[in-house]
Amino acid sequence: MKKLTLAHCVALAMAFTALNASAAGSELRFLNEYSIPTSTSYQNAKFGGLSGIAYDAGKQVYYSISDARNTTAEGVARFYTLKINTNTKGIKRVDILDMKALNDEAGNAFKEQTVDGEGLALTPDRKSLLWTSELGSPLRLSSLDGKMKTDYADKIPASYNAGGDLKKAPEGLRNGATFEGASVTPSGKYLYVAAESALKQDGAISTTVNSSPVRILKFALQPDGRVGELLAEFIYNVDPIPKVTKHGVSDNGLSEILAISDDKLIVTERAGRNASEGFNEFDFTIRTYLSDLSQASNIKGQKSITEIEKKNLLQPATKKLLIDFDDYTKAPDCIEAMTFGPLVKGKKSLIFVSDNNFQPYQSTKFFMFVDDNGVLN
Repeated sequence: MKKLTLAHCVALAMAFTALNASAAGSELRFLNEYSIPTSTSYQNAKFGGLSGIAYDAGKQVYYSISDARNTTAEGVARFYTLKINTNTKGIKRVDILDMKALNDEAGNAFKEQTVDGEGLALTPDRKSLLWTSELGSPLRLSSLDGKMKTDYADKIPASYNAGGDLKKAPEGLRNGATFEGASVTPSGKYLYVAAESALKQDGAISTTVNSSPVRILKFALQPDGRVGELLAEFIYNVDPIPKVTKHGVSDNGLSEILAISDDKLIVTERAGRNASEGFNEFDFTIRTYLSDLSQASNIKGQKSITEIEKKNLLQPATKKLLIDFDDYTKAPDCIEAMTFGPLVKGKKSLIFVSDNNFQPYQSTKFFMFVDDNGVLN
């Protein structure tokens, strides 16, 4: 595979050492931050839009999906193969090893503005990729050469209106807030898929005073990535908006999930704010939680939680704060990707990646943490 080394960008792609590696209340130890500028290109396309990431420990490589929509500005829908070089102090360097276009079953490029890759998961046999999209089909299986093998749009309940006209529909997912997260459990038995915000019929998006009831779906899964029966739907309450802006746009939503067992997930919430006039800049609050679904109510087949008779018995997934990125960086950026990394002295590590949105005022940032206390076991 052709390899692009980013070592020549050292002056721009800065690695940051934690100033506060054990912030008060933190469950994980921060190692460092590494940044790649948006000006970086690979195979004549801007490097960026990273919205999901999966680690193949056997090959020691990472697959990361871009949310490019096959436009002139963003390039083709695609995923990258990355080498993230680490040591006990964190991320030393990130190399781009390869880039593959995501194509349809005939091997042709998706039409412009019909795909928006978000969540990414490696199949249990490590031969294919499951990925979610905010445009077109919400769930697909593709080979490692980028060709689509199966479209699983029919696995998503009709009440989600996934792939439909989200702007005009009275029910279903909201435009721009559809499926963000995807993760295969360590056992390989299940696939989790998570929405960013509430279904219209379930409730409102997060406000400064109210949370948003987001749905997380659990599917049976075969080793080769074939998606089986929808087994469960759970409610996860996304926090209220933590900070507001005078410039008119503030939100909070679920941006990524990572399964650590058959019924426990790490969930990242991303709150964004317009930081200047004219939508020219955004800043972010990023918080990551440990969520337990083992005692959560299974609302599979329930069109709307507002129709549940005994709402007082509805048990959402529990959540416990793991990381508040404000403790470690002044600019966490738009974190949308999360995966396990290599073991660090026998301890699990987590790697987070931000989506630069192909904007010059943002960058692709990598953050690495280590689990010294075994909270992710």
